[in-house]
Amino acid sequence: MKIITKNQNTVTTLVGITLLAVLLFLMIPHSYGIALPFVYWVNQFLFFILMLGLTYFNTKWLAPKLLFQRKYFQYYLTLLLSCVLVIIVVSKLDELLNVSEEIRRTAGLHNAPQKEGHGKLSVYFYIFLIEILVLGVNIIGILIKKWQDEKNKRLQVEKDKVEMELSFLKSQINPHFFFNSLNTVNALTYTDVDQSRNALKKLGKIMRHVLYNTSNQSSTIASEIEFISNYLELMKMRSAQKVSIDFSVDIVSPDQKIASMLFLPFIENAFKYGISTQTHSPITIRITEKDQSLVFYTKNKVFEKIVDNKLDDDQNHGIGIQNTERRLELIYPGRYSLAINKVDGFEVQLKIDLNEN
Repeated sequence: MKIITKNQNTVTTLVGITLLAVLLFLMIPHSYGIALPFVYWVNQFLFFILMLGLTYFNTKWLAPKLLFQRKYFQYYLTLLLSCVLVIIVVSKLDELLNVSEEIRRTAGLHNAPQKEGHGKLSVYFYIFLIEILVLGVNIIGILIKKWQDEKNKRLQVEKDKVEMELSFLKSQINPHFFFNSLNTVNALTYTDVDQSRNALKKLGKIMRHVLYNTSNQSSTIASEIEFISNYLELMKMRSAQKVSIDFSVDIVSPDQKIASMLFLPFIENAFKYGISTQTHSPITIRITEKDQSLVFYTKNKVFEKIVDNKLDDDQNHGIGIQNTERRLELIYPGRYSLAINKVDGFEVQLKIDLNEN
């Protein structure tokens, strides 16, 4: 989402003012082909100030009060009257500074007869054309800026909405995870005090990860792997002897940023539905990286009684996996694929394209 900054609009305005100054002070005067007196340049400078005032008046008052309120007749009538007022002021300045006579004297035409009415009408028409040109560019700039501002507001609202939704999703994940972890530690206090102390250390590292590494919604792959390793160590302490965990990692760029705690719901799901105290319960977890793609894979058995009680059609993934799917849509739109296979156990493969371009 690209947001147009205030500095960009300021630069555009300065460029427009510069072009107006070049038009009035260089291009038009030098097209006359004669040396011009000092009073002419004074008059041009005052005309330039008047045009800046007119554009400022149009930008700050006329357009917001009339144009943006769809009062088109009042808007264009006020602009026309403003242009006429500028022409009157310029004509008075011309008389006060005696610009026309000075130009004629410089050009050696002061003794030639002058067609007063026709000459003044030509000057007024010339001034009016410049006003139309300047105001036309000014109106286009105003409309473009208004469109940019509205676009920026929409983008900012969308960005805030996404951030709020991500925070809400994470707030659902974190308490759920800590509730399970505390249950693990609580169970160990009845069976092995030393193990429970070790489990508390692991939980402390996990909490540190959640508090410090996920505040910006992302962390490095290496940090996420350490987090998962601590979690698996915690779960091994609680799990029965028949549970075996095959955890393997093959990462090329451990400092690459990814969404934090993205894989946890799938791992929790494996322990929730894939553990039995009577039957061998293998859990496979693999994290690999190749060609700027990160692949997370997990597989576990699903025991029949758990399927009947917990994996019904309406809540087959649980709130954690549903939230993860929503986070993937928000963070990696069009850059991920998620395949969940419930045939012969529960198998998940998540592939994320790490290349943002």
